[in-house]
Amino acid sequence: MKTFLIVLLSVFGFLALVLGGLIVLWFYQGGCCIRRIKAKITKKDFAAPVLKSN
Repeated sequence: MKTFLIVLLSVFGFLALVLGGLIVLWFYQGGCCIRRIKAKITKKDFAAPVLKSN
């Protein structure tokens, strides 16, 4: 039973690492909606209120 649990948890751990790596790569590549959010939030949006207040 002890060996079975070690093998089972090792397999689950490996699958979790692979899945986590794929998720990180997906977000690193831009994901589905991240590009649109980046396009909406530009540096001008942050700079405009600061420039107007001076």
